[in-house]
Amino acid sequence: MNRTQITVNANLNPYAFLITYVHEVAHAAVYSQYKSLRGNRLRPHGKAWQTAFQRLMQPLLVESVFPDAILQPLRQYLSKPAATTYANPALMTALRQADQVLAPNLMMDQVLLKDVAEGHQFSFAKKTFVRGTLRRTRVVCKEISSGKSYAILAHAWVEVNGSNRQP
Repeated sequence: MNRTQITVNANLNPYAFLITYVHEVAHAAVYSQYKSLRGNRLRPHGKAWQTAFQRLMQPLLVESVFPDAILQPLRQYLSKPAATTYANPALMTALRQADQVLAPNLMMDQVLLKDVAEGHQFSFAKKTFVRGTLRRTRVVCKEISSGKSYAILAHAWVEVNGSNRQP
């Protein structure tokens, strides 16, 4: 039996969770629609996914689902949705403000990567990194255990101890 399984991080606020869930449902819908075209590999966040995501989100774009502070940047983001909401700074900021209101205790040891001092350590996705240089919207960081470099979104929440924040 071929089943589709959708997983979403449990640490998201309800608004980010809903957007992420619909994002993943759009992937499942596109896969289901085009799975017979095995030879034609679709881009994961290409036009078919964008159209499915926009269609699925449309009925949710109301103030009874999202507060206006999120609804306005969400509508802008959906005009040409990217692979991640982090790609839209206004939407990311609105969702992060909801984090701080809905779950302030979860945010106590977290800061945006852009606010970690260059050369200091932080944790992200259960790995420890050293912050490198900013390159437009991402920061080049080196994972300590492997020595590999990764480009991590500057607006990603990371965990630090108090001494690693920028002054």
